[in-house]
Amino acid sequence: MERRASGSIEAYYRYTYEKRDCLIKIGKYKQSKNGAGYSLAECRSKAAELATLRRECGGDLKAYLEEQAIARRQQEREKQRQETLAAQQGTLSDLCNSYIGSLKRKGKKSSYQVEKSLKLYVLTPFPELASAKARDITVEDVVNIIRRMIEAGITTTSNRLRSYLHAAFVYGMKADNDPLEQVTHGKRFYIQVNPVAAVPRQASFERVRERFLGHDEIRELWFGFSDALPNRSPVYLLLLRFMLATVGTRPEQLVQCRWSDFNEDLRTFTFIERKGKSGRERRRVMPLTQRALDILQELKPISGDFEWPFCVTGKAPLRTSSLGNRIQEYCIAKEEADEAEEKRERFTPKDIRRTATNLLIESRVPREQRFLLQSREDGSIESKHYDHSDRLPEKREALKRYDALLGKVLKGEEAKLVDLEEYRQATSNEQA
Repeated sequence: MERRASGSIEAYYRYTYEKRDCLIKIGKYKQSKNGAGYSLAECRSKAAELATLRRECGGDLKAYLEEQAIARRQQEREKQRQETLAAQQGTLSDLCNSYIGSLKRKGKKSSYQVEKSLKLYVLTPFPELASAKARDITVEDVVNIIRRMIEAGITTTSNRLRSYLHAAFVYGMKADNDPLEQVTHGKRFYIQVNPVAAVPRQASFERVRERFLGHDEIRELWFGFSDALPNRSPVYLLLLRFMLATVGTRPEQLVQCRWSDFNEDLRTFTFIERKGKSGRERRRVMPLTQRALDILQELKPISGDFEWPFCVTGKAPLRTSSLGNRIQEYCIAKEEADEAEEKRERFTPKDIRRTATNLLIESRVPREQRFLLQSREDGSIESKHYDHSDRLPEKREALKRYDALLGKVLKGEEAKLVDLEEYRQATSNEQA
């Protein structure tokens, strides 16, 4: 025992080590019944425990206790570190949302469909997996997700979902070392293996779509769309017409075009191409026929004061999903009107592009010029590195063949072959 100047008494355990007296503090001695500290019996019990521990450690008890204290502090720090890492470690839901955010920041048009699919087929039906750490997702988990879709008869889309999940895990494996992604979402995924890679894609579920509109269908669409959907904005019809007039330019490219992208004097328009595995933005310059220019003139009273020609509200460009919905409404209206006749297969916005490709072939436009007009990559070195905007004369010449055939189709004339010389004379006033 040792009395302090303040009057309190401290209890110590004393032992000898290497001929030195050593003290280990037990605590404050309780001097009264209601006082704070240890009673004499408790002090003796603590001292006995320390004596036993000294015999067990076989060395300097004080040094041993200090080492134990250091070890406990290290364990506590490691525990805190692991808890911090666990809090930062992203779940499958975090991974999906971060991947979708990355797609949106890159301006990927597919982000909406990816978000919809991951939520509908993964996050909502599998809440336990959604809250699990992304690194803990197994091959079996992925199999269960896709099997559920196949059992429900969702076949082709199951392949799409597999691709989305695979891409999300690839993103997660790279995002941990990407400073921009860390700044954006602050999560780490620590994914070592992509669990989707071991799950095969079902090739038998893929159907190569071959639908294109025949000449009669093109004419009916061109002149009958508004009659079938009288309560819809005429912008939808004009967009469909412009797609046909510009050899099937993709709607997602056209709706993003601003009025400033159209040059009526040069008879050209410019758009950004983002298709392809690289996702690299490429500037495309395409010629405009008189037919396309006339469509723009029809748009001016409707959207001339807006930023985008193909715009209904003035606040944002037309949604391509809305165009798809209008086409389905048109198909349904045609089915109801032609109830006694054999029903035709419905079509989609993508089928308009395939229709234009078919017209290009019918008008005998060579393959290279077809690829040039439709901004397709043919795999050649020239296709990968050549600036297509530098080949406007070629594009104009090929477009004349196409437009001549389209004109015959719209007039209901025999349109199997095109008299190019006749077309040139009819369009001699156009700028070459």
